Amino acid sequence: MEGQKKAGSASETTLDRQVLHAAPHKGASETLSVVPGVFVTQHGGQGKAHQIFLRGFDAQHGQDVEIWAGGAPVNEVSNLHGQGYADMHFIIPEVIERVRALPGTYDVTQGDFAVAGSLGFDLGYDEPGFTVSTSIGSFFERRLFMAYHPPSFDDETFAAVEAEATNGFGPSRAARHASAIGQIGFDVGQTLHVRLMASFYAARFDSAGVLPLAKVESGAIDPFETLDPNQGGDSMRVQVVGEVRQYGEDTKDRYRFSPFFVARDLKLRHNFTGFLVDPTNGDGTQQTNSAKTVGAVGSYSRRFDWLSPRDEVEIGVFARSDWIDQAQVRLSPIDDRVTEQLVDAEVRATNLAGWVQAEVTALRRIRMRAGLRADGLFFAALDKVREAAGAERSSMGFHLGPKATVDVMIVPGLNALASFGMGFRSPQARSLGNGETTPFTEVLSFEGGARYALGPELAVKAAAFHTRLSNDLVFDEVVARNEPVGPTARTGGVLEVSARPVPWLVSATSVTYTHAAFTEDDGEHAAGDLLPYAPQLVARSDLGVQPKLTTLLDRALVLKAGTGLSFVGMRPLPFGEMGHDIFLVDATLGLRWKEIEAKVDVFNLLNARWYDGEFTYASNFERGASPSLVAQRHVTVGYPITVMGTVSGYL
Repeated sequence: MEGQKKAGSASETTLDRQVLHAAPHKGASETLSVVPGVFVTQHGGQGKAHQIFLRGFDAQHGQDVEIWAGGAPVNEVSNLHGQGYADMHFIIPEVIERVRALPGTYDVTQGDFAVAGSLGFDLGYDEPGFTVSTSIGSFFERRLFMAYHPPSFDDETFAAVEAEATNGFGPSRAARHASAIGQIGFDVGQTLHVRLMASFYAARFDSAGVLPLAKVESGAIDPFETLDPNQGGDSMRVQVVGEVRQYGEDTKDRYRFSPFFVARDLKLRHNFTGFLVDPTNGDGTQQTNSAKTVGAVGSYSRRFDWLSPRDEVEIGVFARSDWIDQAQVRLSPIDDRVTEQLVDAEVRATNLAGWVQAEVTALRRIRMRAGLRADGLFFAALDKVREAAGAERSSMGFHLGPKATVDVMIVPGLNALASFGMGFRSPQARSLGNGETTPFTEVLSFEGGARYALGPELAVKAAAFHTRLSNDLVFDEVVARNEPVGPTARTGGVLEVSARPVPWLVSATSVTYTHAAFTEDDGEHAAGDLLPYAPQLVARSDLGVQPKLTTLLDRALVLKAGTGLSFVGMRPLPFGEMGHDIFLVDATLGLRWKEIEAKVDVFNLLNARWYDGEFTYASNFERGASPSLVAQRHVTVGYPITVMGTVSGYL
């Protein structure tokens, strides 16, 4: 989804640094909560990829949301823990320049995993010179951030490093990570721009796992306890990106070419069911996934004076290849020995895509955009611990996705838009048979709405949407990932209001409602049943102020304050149950006196008891006990009130 164009749908939005940092966030992933319809949770430890909810989709760790950062894809193809696994911990929050959100499937640049939509991080740092920040907070959380931005360069050029450690808010919640990002952008001649970017990341974390809700509410188990202290994992990522693009308002022809390379390693250890499957050795599972990814994005566009001087045609290409090694074993809770080898596989995957798109403006008021994207996907899997082990299976398939948008200017500042798009999600490579035509999840999406803008002071967006999937995915506790279910549909609406009445104040509020249900009987679910785990109501409100208070010794004293409110309601669970609502308040308060800044961030200000994960299934956490197959609710407990103090110096 790289590149920036005019809005392709009523709900498309770009959030800049002022909005993203109005309220405090625990990490880069949490900044996505500012995007209308998005809510993220961290139920697997402070290092595992976040669970993402968007427009009635429980995208788990990324299966339904296409994510890019700094010019490279974040989603991992055929990751053993979950298709589209997207770990964003390597992104340092301070260097997020903007977040671009494309809900739906209405843009030709959107490819695999763009089911609920696409999200993109643009990176940059705006503080000139050196920055050094140190933080300490609750549960002995420590953080160091350092950055350098050459004053003579644009914000695009910077180098930053982050190191963080915490003991966690209970047993088995300790975590440590470090990240470094460097980027440089420079012009060559009058119209050519070059960008180079590299990042490195490593993390080690523990996970408390799930608890039976009945025992938590009865007081039999402390809410912050763990039933298996051997859960957690580690994660590494290396990313290198290059970009060459032609720019300029007077340039008739424009092109862009951007190659990327990503190396990823992930190890996860979890136990959702205790001793249900294996009453003696337990169900503790370890997954490892190592991947190398290489690819490129390119596009060429030309302006034509057909119906208006702004008419344009674009063609583009995308290429990506992945080489993956993955394994899954069951481990003894006593001595960590392997009790069963579940997966040992090698996977190869290649995605080649091309698109063409035309945009014309008629009668000065009507902008029409139509395009077609074609994707070819190849998969090969070599399983070593299953029937016919040693025989590599390969498959290939093609997908055509038309896209269209009509944008009508009602009056200056007020536009009505209607959008249509077809997208797809690729399957797990190991699920395919030899010679099989790759069975994609087909996505059909519609949206209609309006956008109103009164300069930078006020912006209002409202839209209604409908999305249909040929098949869907729902969480399966035995394999700890989403598994296929029947076709589904989502219908809903979103309202977003943002205001900047004065330069030092910003506010952004959004409300999204989605009804997600099965459209056919699939043996386990009846038509009309609500889709489990996907919240129906997501609301978010951010407010930030940075007024100048006075002048001391010829230096401005600036107040920095902000709040972020999140609400998630009506989360369906299996068997017709509803999950608990979530209401969280975060706040920040600080002062900056030119070179010195001090602030305090408070997360979960009201100290609300909340569950960042809720699941319904059978389990048995007593070794040797006769297991019950009766499904019960399980939860992972969200963080309590957390305070973080930070002192920064700008040199």
